[in-house]
Amino acid sequence: MAQSRTPPSSAARLAFRALAVAALIAAFAQVTLGGIVRVTGSGLGCPDWPLCHGQLIPPFDFATLIEYSHRLSASLLGLLVLAAAVVVLLRYRRNKWGMNAILTALALVIVAAALGGATVLTELAWWLRLLHLAIAEGVVAALVIAVVVSWRIGASASREASPDESAGIGKLMTAALAGVFLLILSGSYIVGAGYGSSCGTWPLCNGSLFPEGRPYIEHMAHRYFAVLVGVLVIAAAFSAWQKRIRMPGVGWSGLLLAIVFAAQILVGALTVWMGFTPEIKAIHLSMATLVWIALVFVAALARAPRRFEDTALASEPREAAKMEGLAT
Repeated sequence: MAQSRTPPSSAARLAFRALAVAALIAAFAQVTLGGIVRVTGSGLGCPDWPLCHGQLIPPFDFATLIEYSHRLSASLLGLLVLAAAVVVLLRYRRNKWGMNAILTALALVIVAAALGGATVLTELAWWLRLLHLAIAEGVVAALVIAVVVSWRIGASASREASPDESAGIGKLMTAALAGVFLLILSGSYIVGAGYGSSCGTWPLCNGSLFPEGRPYIEHMAHRYFAVLVGVLVIAAAFSAWQKRIRMPGVGWSGLLLAIVFAAQILVGALTVWMGFTPEIKAIHLSMATLVWIALVFVAALARAPRRFEDTALASEPREAAKMEGLAT
């Protein structure tokens, strides 16, 4: 008997997976390059937009190359997300998780591009840089979800997590996700305000728990907030680890989250101990994004369905009905 829906080819499934993973890697690289642009003071290496010094191929000086590389990586990211969106729209329109993740990523990439241009044209207004980073981290989160969905399309049948299992980790994850997101933005604000290197010691601020003066108070407030968020992240990671028997992927990704967060704490300390060198500051932002990726990954594994049907929308309902009539 003929089927009203036809399964997409394995090539389409693999294309979605490959594009989702490649786009996530490109998004991470984009955030990392953005951090390098900022810590090296290369934000105006290209003082105009969308061209660079009025040219498609800019002059070969350090600041210009750094900023131009950032723009090229943004273009690559946009192409990858667009390609993934095309695959989803053609093959997986009924997959709401995949559709929402990819289309959200595509919309945010477009917004990020516009904000990038506005940031340059306003000569790096701090609030635009902060908003630009927030959008970039939103792209990363959407692509993490897309990766999880792409790997669960056509997966072997497995027991679905019970509502209690998902809810137990969901509340902690929601708090941890909000905390990490705000922590990343607060760190960007501290750097943008010029307070990034105000506290020259760690964990105390110049030997004090409660220093005086706005630069020191705000820098130390960021550290205190990091402690609070750290408690939430470790609690979420532990909650995920406890579910490793029934939900192995969630459990082991929770362990990975704890390891990445511990590494970020070490990098934060090294940032101070090494005198706030541009290299270690760039690594600090990259590690913060890795923590964000790991956290979203755990949340997506816990909340998304374990399996998505490997079926494409072969036709509109009228055509499907016609095919059923032919089959009879």
